[in-house]
Amino acid sequence: MARSTLNQVAQQAGVSKTTASLVLNGKADSVNIAQSTRRRVLDTAKSLNYQPGKFNPGRLNGKSGMIGVFASDYTNYSNRQWLQELIKAAEKKGYVILPQVASLQSLKEKLNALPFDAGIIIEHELVGDKIDQEKIEFPIICAGFIPGPETVKFIAPDYHQQTNEVIQLLYRHNKKAIGMLWTKEDTKEKHQKKVTYKENYCERFDIPPNMAELPSKEFNPKEIKEACLQLIEKGANAIILETPEMTSEAMKDAEIRGIGKEGVLFATYNKIEGGEFLPQNLLIHTSSDIAKMADQVIEECVKGI
Repeated sequence: MARSTLNQVAQQAGVSKTTASLVLNGKADSVNIAQSTRRRVLDTAKSLNYQPGKFNPGRLNGKSGMIGVFASDYTNYSNRQWLQELIKAAEKKGYVILPQVASLQSLKEKLNALPFDAGIIIEHELVGDKIDQEKIEFPIICAGFIPGPETVKFIAPDYHQQTNEVIQLLYRHNKKAIGMLWTKEDTKEKHQKKVTYKENYCERFDIPPNMAELPSKEFNPKEIKEACLQLIEKGANAIILETPEMTSEAMKDAEIRGIGKEGVLFATYNKIEGGEFLPQNLLIHTSSDIAKMADQVIEECVKGI
């Protein structure tokens, strides 16, 4: 049977196109459409084999078939990786991913702007001290990071395990004087990494912590270089850079790469864009299975829909 249009459904059901759209999008309650009218529209849609297009959804169960993904931009390598894997994971479950650009200030408005079935936040900066979940009618899940609010669900790498892995990688390269360079941000991921570094490296081998923190939230190459030199002065022959974003900016700088040529090995969590073109023995990294985590995120979304 050929697919019908929304207009055909409305005409046969004897209602306006707007009324038909509201019923099929599960919004009939907002304008008090009578139950008899709702049943007539739904029955007509079913009899006419009405199947909305992916980007004009309106399922017969009142769901849109859309999952929103929220980030401040998608030029960030990590955000692009997550978006790609979430699109593939959602398709396997019959859903469409709709990327949205948002900020901490605009997130609430963006969450309610379209009839999403679920929302996925892939950037730490979009989540403040709380998300008012009660005012959002669909499940919210954070992907790739640990949100501040404990009530918000998340899927993220195990940074205890990854920190142990990166320390083991450095030991295999005979780099046993390990320094840590932190971002200015105060996050739960940072806390996990710092605790693991202190307990499983410093205390285990009776080595004083050798740590530095960037003075600003911006990844300024000059500040990164100065912080690295401070760690080296204290004896470091390996430096763990806290985030791939910091690492990416650091590796773009010739002077910082020059530090590596002098025998210092850099390490980070996850690969960076263009990392395969860096000189050997400059940067090593752990790996996160983003594809697997994306499947888990979509599974959690579907459970809550």
